[in-house]
Amino acid sequence: MKRISKQAICLILAIMGIFTATSAQEVVAPKSLGPSINIRYVDMELIMSKYTKAIEYQEWALLASDSAKNVLAAEYKAVKDFEAKYQKKLQSGKYQSDQAVRNDQKKLQSMAEAVQVLEQRLTQEFNTENARRMQLLQETIMKQITDFNAIHKYDAILYKSAGVIFNPALDITNIILVELNKQAAQPVEVVLPTPDAALVPQKAEDHTIVP
Repeated sequence: MKRISKQAICLILAIMGIFTATSAQEVVAPKSLGPSINIRYVDMELIMSKYTKAIEYQEWALLASDSAKNVLAAEYKAVKDFEAKYQKKLQSGKYQSDQAVRNDQKKLQSMAEAVQVLEQRLTQEFNTENARRMQLLQETIMKQITDFNAIHKYDAILYKSAGVIFNPALDITNIILVELNKQAAQPVEVVLPTPDAALVPQKAEDHTIVP
């Protein structure tokens, strides 16, 4: 399993819109404190580094990105190799006719355009799938936090990144993390389609976790 860098985690948090911009402003205490507020906070950086599905998502992102880069590198190399052969053949006067020169020029241009189209397609496919997986991951985490708050009914649950100083006693990150990983480890029951509605539906357990 690849070790995900802190920078990668911060980038993912930024995509999810979790980080809240803060500025050094003077804090004025209210005249009346009123009733105490019952709040808790979660450390999303810790969740992203320890949550099974978050780790799987990050590993997928790295592998998918590397795979696309390798494919494009091979295609660009093929274009450069053909261009080098074309230039060498042109300079050595080995072309038998102007038509042969034009044919290779056309082929070189076609190869270069094809690689550009491929790069655009791979980028679009990655961005689409990345957004889908990121949204699913974010929704899963938020649902767990929402369900937890439905039981305990806190006045607020904040992201650690949104504040400056928190009492560690208010940290519920590990509780949320344990529940998330517990759910991630549970098999998903899948009902298989049958050709005849009268037949008894078969069931299977899918242990594959898709981030």
